[in-house]
Amino acid sequence: MPTNGMNTGVDYALFYVDSDAGIVNLGDVQDVDIKAGHHLLKNTPYNDDPSFAYVEDGYAINFQITRTGSALEDFMVAAAAKFRAGSIVKSGYLQQTIANPDGSISRYQYQNMVIFLTDHGNISRDKTVTLRLEGMASRKVAIN
Repeated sequence: MPTNGMNTGVDYALFYVDSDAGIVNLGDVQDVDIKAGHHLLKNTPYNDDPSFAYVEDGYAINFQITRTGSALEDFMVAAAAKFRAGSIVKSGYLQQTIANPDGSISRYQYQNMVIFLTDHGNISRDKTVTLRLEGMASRKVAIN
C-alpha cells in the first residue's frame, strides 16, 4: 500500500494476457523495468527558431521472475511450436493496476505486446531459479 504519499512496488499488480491462451502465469515477478521509446522530430526553418517534438515509439518491458512452476516455460514452448507450424501468433497485453496514495486506483494496458523468455535460469540446489522475460508493447492506454 502507499506509504507517506509514495508508491512502492507492492502498490502495483501486473498480469499478461495472451490473445489465445488467456492469462499467462508469469511466476513470482520480482522486478519490472518499463522504458518508453521515442523518436525526435525536428523542424529547422531558415528564418526562424527550430521546433521539436517527441513521438512515442512503443515500450520495452523487462521482468525478473522467481520460477514457481513450468507455466511460463510451457507457454513459450507452445508459442514457438505454433510459429513453426505456420499458425498466426497474436500479440497480447500487460495489465497494470496501481493503488495510488490518495486511495484511488489507476489501471493501464500495454497493448499489442509480445513476450520472450530470454533467460531460463541458473539452476542450483542452493538457490531459487531466476528467469528473465522481455516484452515489447505498441502503446499504453488508461482503462476504467
